[in-house]
Amino acid sequence: KRQDRPDAVLWLIKNYPQLTDGQIGKLVGSTKNTVTLIKNKKYWNSSNLSPKDPVVSNLCSQIDIQKAADKADRRIARKKKELEKANRKAEVENIS
Repeated sequence: KRQDRPDAVLWLIKNYPQLTDGQIGKLVGSTKNTVTLIKNKKYWNSSNLSPKDPVVSNLCSQIDIQKAADKADRRIARKKKELEKANRKAEVENIS
């Protein structure tokens, strides 16, 4: 199971790019640092990693992945909305 975690992390990075490093770490039971290293291709064994579905490896369930993806999508939408609001506010201030 321990050897499956980095492969599962790689699979999640490729298939769910909206997930944060922390979310991926929680799903597969890895550290945020390991996820970041794999994402940046600095992991010590990155040349031997092959993406494997964490559900097949029994590291998490499909429902857990879907919940995390939905949460990430809501976070992205909220950030986009806040950015648009800030831009409108800046435009109004520039007009005045």
